[in-house]
Amino acid sequence: MGPEDTDAAQTLHRDLLALLPAARVLLAERDDLARRLEVARRDPLTGLPARAAFTAAAEQLLATANAPAVLMVDLVDFKAVNDTHGHEAGDAVLAVTGRRLAGWAGPGAVVGRLGGDEFAAVLDTDPAGLPGRIAALRGLLEQPADHHGRQLAVGSSIGAATLTDHPTRDLSVLLHAADLAMYADKGRGRRGRRRHSPTAA
Repeated sequence: MGPEDTDAAQTLHRDLLALLPAARVLLAERDDLARRLEVARRDPLTGLPARAAFTAAAEQLLATANAPAVLMVDLVDFKAVNDTHGHEAGDAVLAVTGRRLAGWAGPGAVVGRLGGDEFAAVLDTDPAGLPGRIAALRGLLEQPADHHGRQLAVGSSIGAATLTDHPTRDLSVLLHAADLAMYADKGRGRRGRRRHSPTAA
């Protein structure tokens, strides 16, 4: 290797060293973007898909399911848990709710947290057996959640929409129908359906 080659190699080496800070910045920005995308895709509190990711997965399932059902779930008296025991306790209730809902829905279903104390699920299930499954879900969600020795209980309002009553596979239409059914269920609760009050045993 002659002097000119040595000089060229040294120049290249210096240029590469000069590029290292910029490369580190680009890698950090890439990692930060990946984290942001993951946060946008997954609800960090429950680990469930957030709204956008839920919508994409739910639409895929709706397109292929034999008997799809869309559920909307809202927690009753959740605000009282936050007000009485603090937001950390409320977060614990949401996390437990997410795990219970996902476990109830089972493999192949799509479950997401849409925001606040509102959840949604899409599953392929026999419409005739859906009322029984919803009753089981209600009982499951109303079991107290343990938080540092405190037993925190909330109620639940659940609405469902199936192709039997709504012959469409449009997710927005079915979510709206399930949402209306959920609020009707909440109204029945106000008129006397048993509701758990937040407690601290």
